[in-house]
Amino acid sequence: MSVSSAGFSRLLERYFRLLLVIPILALVAMMLTTVADVFMRYVFNAPIRGAYDTVEISLLISIYFALPAVILEGHQIVIDLIDGLVPERLVRLMKFVAAIAAVVVLGFIFWSMLKPARDAYDFGDMKLELNFPVWIIWMFALFGLFNSIIAAIAVLFGTGFADGGSLDGEGAL
Repeated sequence: MSVSSAGFSRLLERYFRLLLVIPILALVAMMLTTVADVFMRYVFNAPIRGAYDTVEISLLISIYFALPAVILEGHQIVIDLIDGLVPERLVRLMKFVAAIAAVVVLGFIFWSMLKPARDAYDFGDMKLELNFPVWIIWMFALFGLFNSIIAAIAVLFGTGFADGGSLDGEGAL
């Protein structure tokens, strides 16, 4: 059964929008933990044990799980300093090169993260306050980064962006 490009684009967009629930919950957890920790520290002189680790893990999750949707929808920060000064063809070429660079850089970052993640697993690294295995945190980051690579490849092949999937769109890579 063949899936059309538009159908695949919608499927990716739904998947990454569903993933956005996780960073939203992580941001809420980060906010509530910080507020509760500050309250407990100043009112009862009893900070919450593990608040620092919880905020750190929540921040990692919020970044890596939101990144794929940002890439796919073309909402990353773009500086179009010379777009109005050069021919449209050159702008499209620059956006195409940027899309290739995004895939390569994200792939390199993913590859670079594999060894430290494996080391954290092999050596049994644990978070100090929560006694939580560090390798699980690495898996969150790798999963989010892997999805970011998928989103960048989708943009490269024109299945990203809400405007029809072209690299000519507003906010393209």
